[in-house]
Amino acid sequence: MHALFARLLTELTEGRAVVLLTILDTKGSTPRTAGSHQLILADGTTVGTVGGGYQEYVACEAGRAALADGTSCLLPLLLHKNPTADIGGVCGGELLVFCQYLAPADAAAIAFFTTLTQCLESHQPSWLALDVTVPDRWAMALQYGTQQVTCEAATAQPGLAACAGTALTAEGIQARQDGVLYEETLVQPRRVIVFGGGHVALALVPLLTGLDFFCTVVDDRSEFANSERFPMADQCIVTDFADLSQHVTVTPDDYVCIMTRGHLGDYEAQKYVLTCHPYYMGVIGSRAKLAFVRNKLKQDGFTEEEINRFHAPIGLPISAATPEEIAVSIAAELIAIRAKREGRQKKGAFIWREETDGSYHISKGTI
Repeated sequence: MHALFARLLTELTEGRAVVLLTILDTKGSTPRTAGSHQLILADGTTVGTVGGGYQEYVACEAGRAALADGTSCLLPLLLHKNPTADIGGVCGGELLVFCQYLAPADAAAIAFFTTLTQCLESHQPSWLALDVTVPDRWAMALQYGTQQVTCEAATAQPGLAACAGTALTAEGIQARQDGVLYEETLVQPRRVIVFGGGHVALALVPLLTGLDFFCTVVDDRSEFANSERFPMADQCIVTDFADLSQHVTVTPDDYVCIMTRGHLGDYEAQKYVLTCHPYYMGVIGSRAKLAFVRNKLKQDGFTEEEINRFHAPIGLPISAATPEEIAVSIAAELIAIRAKREGRQKKGAFIWREETDGSYHISKGTI
């Protein structure tokens, strides 16, 4: 997606118009889902895909017409027999595609897509809203963190943008009293902060980055937190664990894995992380180490409820022993947590198999 929007930005900046195709809604069986994008460039070529085949041909032809006319439009595509709008598809589904004309050298659009591409490049959690109440008078809003930027078509009327200034909350297309709004998550919150750059972290970080997480490694030893040791990490931070608040920012969107080299490092990391309220907190360690840190945290005034937010010991119970096996158990737990967070949890996902007297039975998990 980053490459597509980067190309869009290049086209606008260099003075060429472009049409952005976006699937706003689908029903039934379709090759691509809502949130799929494709560009129609000034020379008629394309970047990306909204599904391939004849449906994409029709969408691209509509996009080329929009480019020639300098207008935007909504395009319904029916992939089943229909007396008026059948395009010959056999998938059985329906799509709604928005053909969005973007004028060349539009300063507001360039600023908007500059911020959008920066969010994609830096993995900044971000959401896009698109007001298509009147297709040729569209308006967009991009929300990232506590900030929001907006952009609208040159033909938009003042006050038309139903999305501007509102918090983005839902996925897909919605009919509202003040218009029709489409919302899309551009970047899901997927940053994992790993405190401790030891053996388990060395196995875990490449595994997580291959699973579309983005990792920051923190250690108090420069030889354990550097780009040579962790080439796939987005960032490596070297700091004393007692001074984390000055050097490491943990947000409510983050996943945190604590695996420092000792009791005191874990304690300092847990004490700091508890004040940041991240989405997920896990800590590796023996029962003795976990009990030691728990007692110190209670002495600091943290409640049992707060401390119990830590997944401890971290990882799914798969009898992992080696650093590589432990990394797999942690990655599996994070996959499950992420799927639940993003609304992709499958039925029975948190049921775990345990062996008792040589046979297996089903019991509830603790994720």
